[in-house]
Amino acid sequence: MSCILLEWLKEWQFWIALISIGGGVFSIFKYFDGKKVKQQQQDFENYHKLIERINRSTDLSPISLQVQQAAIFELRYYKRYKSLTIKLLEFWRKDERYSDLVDAANDTLEHLE
Repeated sequence: MSCILLEWLKEWQFWIALISIGGGVFSIFKYFDGKKVKQQQQDFENYHKLIERINRSTDLSPISLQVQQAAIFELRYYKRYKSLTIKLLEFWRKDERYSDLVDAANDTLEHLE
C-alpha cells in the first residue's frame, strides 16, 4: 500500500508542488491586498479629519490658526484626493472666514500643481 502511495506521489510531485506554490502566492497576494485596503481606509479617515480640523476651528486663537495651517499643509500628502483638495483650497482662499489661511492654501496649491 505504501509503495503505491509513493509511486503516486512521485508521478504527481510536480503538480503537488505547483499547487502548493500557487496557494502560497495567493496567500501573499491576499495579505498585501488586505494591507492596501486598510491603508486606503486609514488615509480616507485621516484626510477627512484634516478637513474637519480646518472647517471646525472658528475661534481666532493663535493655536487654532496654527492647527488649521498645519492641517492645510498636510493635505498635500494625500495625492489620491488631489482634485478635491485643489477645489477646497480655492474655495477657502475666496471665503472671508479663512482669510488667515490664504498663505497656507497658496503654498499647498503651489505644491499640488
